Amino acid sequence: MTGTEVPRAPGGLRCLLLALILAPHLCAQFELYAVDGSVEHPVTAVYNFGSIYSGESASTHFRLRNTSNSSAAVTFLQVAGFGFTLAGPKPPIPLASQSAADFTVTFSAPDTGSYSAALTSDGISVLLTVTVLPRLTYLVDSGGAFQPLGPQGVDFGTALRNATVLRHFLIQNQTPLILTVPLISIPAGDFSLSGIPPSGAALQPGQSSSFDVGFTPAAAGPRTGTLVIGDRTYPLTGAGQDLPLPKPAIAIDLKQAASLQQGVVTVRFDAPAQSKGTGSITLDFQAGAPGTTDPAIVFASGGRTASFAVSPGDTQAAFPFQTGTTAGILTFTAQLGAATDRQSVTIPAAVAGITAVQGLRSSGSIEIRVTGFDNTRSLGPLAFTFYDPSGNAIAPGAIRTDAGKDFTAFFQASDAGGVFLLRAVFPVTGNVSGISSFDVAMTNSAGTSKTSLTLF
Repeated sequence: MTGTEVPRAPGGLRCLLLALILAPHLCAQFELYAVDGSVEHPVTAVYNFGSIYSGESASTHFRLRNTSNSSAAVTFLQVAGFGFTLAGPKPPIPLASQSAADFTVTFSAPDTGSYSAALTSDGISVLLTVTVLPRLTYLVDSGGAFQPLGPQGVDFGTALRNATVLRHFLIQNQTPLILTVPLISIPAGDFSLSGIPPSGAALQPGQSSSFDVGFTPAAAGPRTGTLVIGDRTYPLTGAGQDLPLPKPAIAIDLKQAASLQQGVVTVRFDAPAQSKGTGSITLDFQAGAPGTTDPAIVFASGGRTASFAVSPGDTQAAFPFQTGTTAGILTFTAQLGAATDRQSVTIPAAVAGITAVQGLRSSGSIEIRVTGFDNTRSLGPLAFTFYDPSGNAIAPGAIRTDAGKDFTAFFQASDAGGVFLLRAVFPVTGNVSGISSFDVAMTNSAGTSKTSLTLF
């Protein structure tokens, strides 16, 4: 080797040193966080799960983030320690720059004591710690057997409003230590403690105590509460139900089952109401003549449907109605809660009813007007008889005509039930004043009706 040669070893050394200097810049950098909702908290060398009781579990949501400026892969992720388990993606886990992988570590152990585990990953080493404290065992009567009181709490089911359902709770000391019953309380609401709970009592190993919780819903629907035992809370749930409404029974007060009458339908309760509610009553009409309508068959309040409010102590609800002017069947249906009752009344076919009669005389004619109703809608034959001042029928006697076609056309076009107004005009030759009075006979499918003697 001459003095002008460059030594190879130093050059090789320089390359090696350069590689060592660059190596850290090529390695990935991962940071570990504990996630609480949407907030990330950096995890230091020791992470404490806190204290739990035997039979409980504790878990933490972790996030491993690639904080370098290049993509990298998590090559290993594990937790080693009794009672600790890890749930998350399996390595290798490719992560782009600033992206993260989430996982959960859960701890559970049946025995008291202090526990620890090592949580390790690429460049990460954290000591996890947790303490399991001795505690009393709490059981709740499920209706046939006692079940452990868990974080899901207790469902009391359904109870009548203002009635109380009790659930029995048992406290057992299943440890070898003397344990004190912590403070037991329930915030004011639909749930309450029944009697004085054994808060502060010291229980020897194998000894037990108990307390009761009552559920008294103040209203219908879902109800919630909270049972507090020391530093733990347990949700209480239940549903309130209104007291059942009484059963309805319909009574119809109608002096005469006939057209153009007014009556009262009464919905009577089988017992005084104990709660508030709403009922309904409907009036259905089936006409004797198919296709016939009668808007006058309604409740006095209007329409064929009515509702009624029920308050505690109520025994009935009454509804006036009118029968209209059409023959057929009236059916009343009452509903209260899930119970119904139905009653019907038949309005039979009848001879034409006459509500007003009027006679008008002029110099050469006589006009007769008859207002009435025909609940059969079948009027036809008419007979008009006129009388002199002495009460004698004027020749030729009864003047007859069949107005069947006219009445049929009228009723088909009418929406007023069986109501009609008959107007008949007769030309007169001679002295009109000699005609003093008259009557009219009207015949339908049910028979003949006759007006009273009417003076002009």
